[in-house]
Amino acid sequence: MMMLHPRALQRRLAEAGRTFEVMVDDIRRELATTLLAQPDVPLSAVAQQLGYSEQSALTRSCRRWFGTTPRKKRLELGPA
Repeated sequence: MMMLHPRALQRRLAEAGRTFEVMVDDIRRELATTLLAQPDVPLSAVAQQLGYSEQSALTRSCRRWFGTTPRKKRLELGPA
């Protein structure tokens, strides 16, 4: 899709001091914050939108990102 060999992409990211995995994690965290601020979006849908096959993966990521569960983070964010 990027018309770039995967190894060439890895090298360019390494030159910039980044990894693909870190970039994906950063984007997932930002999207999670946006989706969790919307109380009408079920947590299962948040997990699916982030590319997780299980809601438990969302819970693990939220604990790592925010130090709390998705439900508690949603309450912290308050009404949209």
